[in-house]
Amino acid sequence: MRTIRTIYYIAQADLLERIRQYSFMLMIAITMLLAYFFVPPVDAGYITMSLEQSRGVYNSAWVAGSVALSTTIFLSLFGFYLVKNSIDRDRRSRVSHIIGSTPVKKLYYMIGKWCSNFIVLAIIVAFIMLIALIMQWVRGEVMKVELWPLLSPFLLVTLPLMAVIASLALLFESIKWLQGGIGNVIYFILYMIISTSTSFEVFGISAITSDMILELSAIDAHYNGNYSAGILFQEGPTKTFVWTGVDWTVELVLQQLSLFLVAFLIIPVTAIVFRGFKAEEDGQTRTKAKKEWMESDKEHSVPRIRPAQLTPVVIKDSFWALVRAEWQLMMKGASLIWYMIALILCILCMTLPVTASSQWMIWPLTWIWPMLLWSGMGNKEIRFRTEFLIASSPRYVFRQLTAVWIAGVLLSCVTGSGMFIRFVLERNVELLIYWVSAAILIPSLALALGILTRNNRAFEVIYMLLWYLGPFNKMPFLDFMGTSSKDGTTWITESSYNPLVVGFVYLLIGAALLAFSYIGRSRLTHSM
Repeated sequence: MRTIRTIYYIAQADLLERIRQYSFMLMIAITMLLAYFFVPPVDAGYITMSLEQSRGVYNSAWVAGSVALSTTIFLSLFGFYLVKNSIDRDRRSRVSHIIGSTPVKKLYYMIGKWCSNFIVLAIIVAFIMLIALIMQWVRGEVMKVELWPLLSPFLLVTLPLMAVIASLALLFESIKWLQGGIGNVIYFILYMIISTSTSFEVFGISAITSDMILELSAIDAHYNGNYSAGILFQEGPTKTFVWTGVDWTVELVLQQLSLFLVAFLIIPVTAIVFRGFKAEEDGQTRTKAKKEWMESDKEHSVPRIRPAQLTPVVIKDSFWALVRAEWQLMMKGASLIWYMIALILCILCMTLPVTASSQWMIWPLTWIWPMLLWSGMGNKEIRFRTEFLIASSPRYVFRQLTAVWIAGVLLSCVTGSGMFIRFVLERNVELLIYWVSAAILIPSLALALGILTRNNRAFEVIYMLLWYLGPFNKMPFLDFMGTSSKDGTTWITESSYNPLVVGFVYLLIGAALLAFSYIGRSRLTHSM
């Protein structure tokens, strides 16, 4: 009984802390808005679940099934980043000192944190279920609500996978080198590999898709068994059929619920690899004591200097010295290997033709490589608790943010210098315009998101997604780098849009984000 009470209080405290945060309410609002678009109007021009040229009639089964699939795909990525901060929050709030001094076992602590993670994701799923019900009435094709077909896809497909996501978030937080930005990038890469392959069906969505395929195959002899999920633009007219929902047998239900077992098996692993707060504090104490001993030894070995012997203090209000300091702080996290890889990418971009550089993904990789350095813009002082010290400096908002932004633009220019030289050699004015706009847009986005969210995770997630959809997949209007297709042309040259106009639009977006950064930081400064 005492064990259950301990787990309950850990989960309750963490959950209450989460639901009071702005990011949680924002995530609910975003997912509810997406759930609206997951059930598009008949004349919308796009669908989110397509079986060749067919979709199901908007009854309870199809609305719930298609929304549940889209929600599962969406929350498998963003839900991970939403809940991957429970242990780190205890460290930042210094609650870890209290927990480390108590006899709470690591396993109980992890179970409580997992419960909080899972409940947060379950609350979001519950709101989406409500929107799915409302959207069935709004679209109005079938007004009769069937409760079990409406609820079962969320209960037996989405929620079991959310349990696994909640455990994976704890596992990444428990392993030291996966706690920060590197872990975020690794999960994003794993997610993209799994979600774009057939192996994603192993995580439960095949229970819905296979039943849809079987029912359509029974009534349409020309259907070849393919399906697509996401924002899909149909070229021809869309046919409809009636899908009555999954026949949930006992075996199928047990298969879906087995994902909870996978999640429960991950929790003890997190308790094993997690060092515990007491061990972390002991290591920090030893490091601090060693540093104090070295300073004390140095103090005794160096003769004391009288104040009269000190040189006069000269105050230099140099802006470029501040820019240089911000550059040094930004590049402090870059290792020798980082510099070597950045140099190799720069040389390859400079020596290879633009078409080859784009086809081999060298060009887009050049501006995804510094992502972890950009992500610290606008939030370093929050994470290292120096905001009050920096806020006391003269003309803090304008000077400090401008210096940070210029350092970020310099990083874009340095890492992308190979592309710039290549564009000049090939006299490609169009891509030079994109280069300039992207060099300004990326650090502006990093600075704005760092100030808005006060952490580095938001930029890492959003920028990775934009980079994946735009420069990587060459999606129109998101391809802010103007990457070339296989035939050497860009999407902009194939359309009626002027590259100068598009580049100017990206510059305006960057300027708006920079202005937002100044306004947001000014308000935060006045509230201190």
